[in-house]
Amino acid sequence: MVHMMHSAESCPLFNDETKKNLKELSSKREEIAQKHEIKILTAVVSPLEHLILYVVDAPSQKAVERYLGEVGFAFFNNIEIRQVEFMEDVLKTL
Repeated sequence: MVHMMHSAESCPLFNDETKKNLKELSSKREEIAQKHEIKILTAVVSPLEHLILYVVDAPSQKAVERYLGEVGFAFFNNIEIRQVEFMEDVLKTL
């Protein structure tokens, strides 16, 4: 799971430079994800909280880090990457 937060000043909704860079790079999100063997399971945004959440299936944390850098998210967000499991899978082990 990727938890990303940014300031209002760096938000693509309000910062023209961030918006331009993100638009250019994010148009290649699928291609970049495939390159790093990442499957995006879900991605949601809470605009008023400047919060972006991604759930991904990836071969490693390094692959996720490279993806986030290449797609542009690493340039304006504080990022936390956590290994998580589907609740259903955990419940099966009980």
